[in-house]
Amino acid sequence: MASRDREQTRRRLLDAAFVEFAAYGIAGARMERIARIAGCSAGLAYTYYGGKEELFDAVQSEVVDAAFVEFDAADLPGYAARLYDRQHEHPEFARLATWRRLERPGRISRTAEIEAIREAQAAGLVSTRFSAEQMLVLVLAIASMWSNAPADSSDHVVRRQTVEEAVRRLVEP
Repeated sequence: MASRDREQTRRRLLDAAFVEFAAYGIAGARMERIARIAGCSAGLAYTYYGGKEELFDAVQSEVVDAAFVEFDAADLPGYAARLYDRQHEHPEFARLATWRRLERPGRISRTAEIEAIREAQAAGLVSTRFSAEQMLVLVLAIASMWSNAPADSSDHVVRRQTVEEAVRRLVEP
């Protein structure tokens, strides 16, 4: 029973931290507020995660898995559209990614995607107007350009089509 309670407490802390970090980032988040929302003491939150940095890492790890979108260098327009859909369905994913870039600068390894784009360029499937690195950054930027738009936006279908068409035109050889 005690093991189950620990796991439930961890889950409540992660869920509360997810909301807190999406709203306030690392600097603005408060362990006391996270603990209160999770229904435990701040001391217990520190016992489980050590501090905000460790808790943020745990939240980010879960978000990476939940936000996963299959990458296909031969279909970058489809990839961008799927990425847009995920961000439209879960705008908090985009907010957490933004906080991570702002408060934890550093490169996220995209080596596999860049290499796949290089191969698609070499095969004549993707334009060589831009380097593979630049192409990936442009595709990601186009896919996320409306990530702060209201989730109930009636423009969703048009925006998705715009993302897909813009990337199609970008990558066409």
